[in-house]
Amino acid sequence: MQKTLKNLFLFLVIFAGAAHASVEKTQSFEKTLNGVQSILYSVPIKARALLSELEKVELKQNQPLPLLVRYYLQKSTVDLLLNDPESAVTAANTGIELAKNDPLLKADLYLMQLRLGQARILKGEEALVLDQLDKLLAESKTLNDPSVTAEILLVKGEAYKAQNDYDVSMAALMSSLEAAKTTQDALLVERIASSLGGILVQLNGFDKASLLLDQSYQFFRERKMSFNQLLVKLDMAELAKKQGDKKQALLEYKQALQIAQVLGDGSHRFRINLQIADLLLQSGDTKSMARYLKQTDALRERETIRYYISKYNYLKANKSLLNENYQAAIDLVTPLITGQADLSRLYRTEIELYLVASKAHFGLEDYKNAYLTLLDYQNRFNNFSADEQVDNLERQQMLFNLEKLKAENQHLSWNNVLQTLELKTNEDKVEYLNVLVVAGVVATVIATMAALWINRRRVRWGKIANTDSLTGLYNRRYLSTQLDKLKTEMESDGSPVSCLLLDVDHFKKVNDTYGHPVGDKVLTGIAELFKNDLRRNDVCSRVGGEEFMLLLPNSQLEQAQLIAEDLRTRISELSFTTEQGDEFNVTASFGVTAVDASQSLSDIYSDVDKLLYRAKQNGRNRVESSGQNNTDSNAEQTAETAASLADKFSRLGRGMRRLKFRFAQHFS
Repeated sequence: MQKTLKNLFLFLVIFAGAAHASVEKTQSFEKTLNGVQSILYSVPIKARALLSELEKVELKQNQPLPLLVRYYLQKSTVDLLLNDPESAVTAANTGIELAKNDPLLKADLYLMQLRLGQARILKGEEALVLDQLDKLLAESKTLNDPSVTAEILLVKGEAYKAQNDYDVSMAALMSSLEAAKTTQDALLVERIASSLGGILVQLNGFDKASLLLDQSYQFFRERKMSFNQLLVKLDMAELAKKQGDKKQALLEYKQALQIAQVLGDGSHRFRINLQIADLLLQSGDTKSMARYLKQTDALRERETIRYYISKYNYLKANKSLLNENYQAAIDLVTPLITGQADLSRLYRTEIELYLVASKAHFGLEDYKNAYLTLLDYQNRFNNFSADEQVDNLERQQMLFNLEKLKAENQHLSWNNVLQTLELKTNEDKVEYLNVLVVAGVVATVIATMAALWINRRRVRWGKIANTDSLTGLYNRRYLSTQLDKLKTEMESDGSPVSCLLLDVDHFKKVNDTYGHPVGDKVLTGIAELFKNDLRRNDVCSRVGGEEFMLLLPNSQLEQAQLIAEDLRTRISELSFTTEQGDEFNVTASFGVTAVDASQSLSDIYSDVDKLLYRAKQNGRNRVESSGQNNTDSNAEQTAETAASLADKFSRLGRGMRRLKFRFAQHFS
């Protein structure tokens, strides 16, 4: 009996010791996880090292299920931050298998599925991820946890961004921000805000983007969250580049590089060094460019994204050019150009390879290939510039439509806006799938239709870029291009061209007396007169607030004077109505001159503007032309010298309004 009690006591002592050791291991495991959590977004490299130690030593022991799930959640998050999607997928799948049968781990399960979705976005599978996120969002409503909802919407925003659906991405992020603000998680709010700032950079919403990014950067800096600082700095550098401030962009990239070096982040170091080298090449600092480019050589094999690989190849080829190693440049560039022949759309650096090849051929005195390659470059670059201009206009329109939709529906939440946009996107997808089905039957017809659609889009945006938004007439940019064509015809067949410049008399008084909406009606009414009465080949444009310029092909000066007199009479006969119902009329003064093939648009404008000014000085509502005889030029000069101070100020005022109009037209 005594021996039995002794054995029992010994067993209890051993069991208690083993239990105590197990508790200590669990506590140590949990403590390490807490440490990883605290540095997850600050030093992800160190966080990965701590998790690796856990895997080697303590993870083999039986740990509580919640801690194991938490471990895999943190591991998948770190792998994502370090741009390792394959490892993130493995970790997320393991965590999902562990958590899927425990109802108490529902929130962790959703977060794990989100990490899996983020990893697939990095692998280019965002279309599949979006369908899964919709199901996840519907299921997560049972949790009633706004932080989980915010995380799901954040990932939706990332997926739409990867698809270049920036408007839907912004709506998803705004909806995510709404959900996050109902929690006490300031870190989540700032993560979403910084992502929103990056989207606004892409949508050319520069002022709002700058405000959000500055605020997020200060938040992460105060909390020493270096990795998030790095991501925000990269968006700030992109913002500076888009605004044309290369000096500021260079400064932002250099600061981001310092953070990446502290973090030991090789992937971001490679990309940032490339961006700095590219900016230095553009600024002509080739010596510094070569130094930064050298830093990328050891990191090249880690990169998988085509954009950065193409930039690396472009910079390496330029380095060979600078060293006058032309054959090496050709050897590098030729297979790259061949390999990208089947790509539907090229990056700028891929197009620039044609220019590098042309310069290299020229350096080797192979002028024929240099010329042919340069022609290829010009054709591709022209197409690229046109597409880029259309993309920029479309993105600005996206931002405008979003703000308009929200402003018109103040009672709607951003979640409603997101659902509206997604519904529209789904309708577009259904329509696209229908087109694909038809394409299988009549592929040739659909290809033709697609080509026509693309052409119409370019024509539409080209028309927007070349017309005045108020009157629908052409603008100064289009006028300049048409003048070049007319001058070519003048040089080839000697056909005459004349120019009219007219200005509505006392237009400022109309605006001041009746209001700007009535003034706009006056301008649109005169524009309609031009559209209906001018010949098909005549070019009419609005070049100032109340100024219009006309180019008249195949017209001698005498014909142009008759046309001007006819237009002057018709304008004076137009009747306009004030907002109170009172009728009034306006008049216009004209300057008419013949165009010489050697003159630029500025020269022509200067000549005809002087004639218009003379018409104003001689009483307005009249036509002055360069062909009119002046019996006493000295008397005319004396009269001009004696012009009243009020008239001079009037002319100065017209010039200022014209300048203001051109600035407004340019920035619209």
